[in-house]
Amino acid sequence: MSKWLRQFRFELDMIFRNLWLLALPLAFAVMNVWIIGGLEPQVNLFKEAYGFHAFVQTMTLGLVMFIGILTVRRDIRRSSYEWSSVLPVPYATKVSAKYLAGLIYFSIFTLIAGAVFAWFSSQQGIAPEITRDYTLYFIGTYEVSYIVTLALAMLLAISIPNRVVYLIGFCAWMFGTFFMDIFLIDKARLYPLQTFHLSRFFLMTSQPNDTWSIRIIADELFYSRLFVASFALLLLVAGVTVLNRIRPTKHKLAVWSVSAFAVVLAALAFLPYGQIWQQRYEGYYAKLADSTLTSMDERPEWNSSSDLFKITDYDLQVEMENRDRLRIAAKLTIPGEGLEDNEELKLTLNRSFNVQQIKIGASTASFSRQGDQLNIKLPPLTEGLMQVEVSYEGTMMDFAPGFQGQGSFYAFAKGDSVFLPGYIGWYPLAGHQPIYVKEMDGSGIQLGSVFVSHAPYSAHFKLSLAGFERPLYTSLTEVGREQGNQVFEGQVSEGLTLFGGEFLELKSADFPGKAVTTPYNAKLGEDILKQWEQIYDYFSGWIHPFKPHLEQVLFLPNENYVQYSVENQTYVMNYVFDTDYASKILMNEMLLGSRRGDYLIDNMSEDVRLQIRGLMWYLYTREAEGYSDEEIWEGSGNSYLIQELYASNTETDPDRVGVRMVKQVAQALDEGKYKQVKEVLNYFYAKGIEVPHPKMEPAVADNKIPYSEWEQEWKRVMGDENGN
Repeated sequence: MSKWLRQFRFELDMIFRNLWLLALPLAFAVMNVWIIGGLEPQVNLFKEAYGFHAFVQTMTLGLVMFIGILTVRRDIRRSSYEWSSVLPVPYATKVSAKYLAGLIYFSIFTLIAGAVFAWFSSQQGIAPEITRDYTLYFIGTYEVSYIVTLALAMLLAISIPNRVVYLIGFCAWMFGTFFMDIFLIDKARLYPLQTFHLSRFFLMTSQPNDTWSIRIIADELFYSRLFVASFALLLLVAGVTVLNRIRPTKHKLAVWSVSAFAVVLAALAFLPYGQIWQQRYEGYYAKLADSTLTSMDERPEWNSSSDLFKITDYDLQVEMENRDRLRIAAKLTIPGEGLEDNEELKLTLNRSFNVQQIKIGASTASFSRQGDQLNIKLPPLTEGLMQVEVSYEGTMMDFAPGFQGQGSFYAFAKGDSVFLPGYIGWYPLAGHQPIYVKEMDGSGIQLGSVFVSHAPYSAHFKLSLAGFERPLYTSLTEVGREQGNQVFEGQVSEGLTLFGGEFLELKSADFPGKAVTTPYNAKLGEDILKQWEQIYDYFSGWIHPFKPHLEQVLFLPNENYVQYSVENQTYVMNYVFDTDYASKILMNEMLLGSRRGDYLIDNMSEDVRLQIRGLMWYLYTREAEGYSDEEIWEGSGNSYLIQELYASNTETDPDRVGVRMVKQVAQALDEGKYKQVKEVLNYFYAKGIEVPHPKMEPAVADNKIPYSEWEQEWKRVMGDENGN
């Protein structure tokens, strides 16, 4: 032991007496403080720090490769030091002492990265447990990369005695980071090779974010790091074995026994990691082999499909068991009209769930299943409502290869991290709808909702949740919450998505809207909520009765989510580049509701709801923001919200009613008639100026407001027969 300690102290001295090497951690610390400390409070600290470390840690790995080679070539593989081989110091002692000394030096970089992130995270008011978890993630990722890179560098220096090893080391660094990422993992889609990548920051099975990414791959990260540590040990043992073959030793059996043990240990450590990827690929290739999946170029129109029917009510009871398994009971209310001649009731349910039992009324029904298609044997039907209860359970980790080169998950439910979009079929959908579609060449799978429009519907939902440690969120109104239990209820027309994770609720006492966001987006959410509330105060001050169409905004850290805007009563955002723009978009949805049926308005003279919606914002821009009519005409203010007023499409607006209406309002405002303009707009707001999709709300969609009615009301309020 004394020999090893003396050797270890010697190696430490060789590193920590070098002023250049001592200056590098200081420069690294300054760079960390400058970059991370210089971020604006509204910026997501975790995401920006992740991007910074993905680059800078990869650069430090080049230094690790250089130092690892240099420490070996300094004496062990240097011809002028061959005499030292006769000293009674085993190669295992020399190699292990050099390795530990180098690792201690590079651990300084690890501690600096963790300390700087932890400091600025705490300064933003992030909860201590969240700061701790993400700090440990950065520290663990740094250290594991250093562990394996240093071992690889030392093995290269041992195996290649001449100075060309520096060039080989440079190539190994480039191959283990950039080349492997681009060509083997991304292009060839060999995702299990991620564990051999020298910089894990470059790779994330799911987009890096501060609520889901490291949570849903916690098992993968643990087993990957376990394997990397054992693989690094294998590299060191291999290096010692090579040296002992150069210099014969009487401990040959012990050397080879240790080598064999290191190989077996690395192989055993790889097994659980490999099993994770085996399960992911089995699920993916099962979809690829499913004959029921359509090709994305077929694009069937589900609103004309013969197997569609209406589900008027859903009662979903969802329970989380064992942190990962979901048990769900779905009660469906289905009108019997139109199904009298059908022998089967066709539903769509994600293949990840196993159906336990199906009841129609009080009787158990037989069923068959293929992929996501569920066919239920129907009894003789009578007119009226049919009650169908489907009980099913399973786990959801729907792996999707190919997303940004690292893969992602279409849906998941793992512990507190839950993402179940409605289009994934986590509850029964009417008819056989395409959850997934095949690529045109049959080589891959994509989400069906991206390429094939799902059947439009409107149904009443009641959703009861139990067994979840953290609150979950949906696009419906929450009507009850107790410890571990929640109830949501409302009308659904866009599908229902279930969100769970480390979210924060931001509310204001006098404001009906709320923001649900991630910990490191809290400041951004607060700014948007504040501006949103200020705009709300303006409109609610003169619109009576005010009918909010939007209740909350969710900053969703998942680019794999197909729905990017409004889902029922919730606005979903991925990125926010401008808080002013975001707050006005939210207020626009809250104030005016949907306009998804605007493409059906082919003559503005027959329906001026879009123009009236624009005039609401024109008034706000004039009165609240102080822009003149000329400035608005030139594009200042909310031009993206009032563009219909200046539309020059002669096919849909041959009479230029938009320009005529805005000129009327502009002249009235110039004359100080703000009260009268508000009265006119309030009149039409009460009538309804939402333009929804006709398949969702046909009665509302057909509630047209002709230009003649606008003229009539304008003259009545203004008391001017000429409409001026």
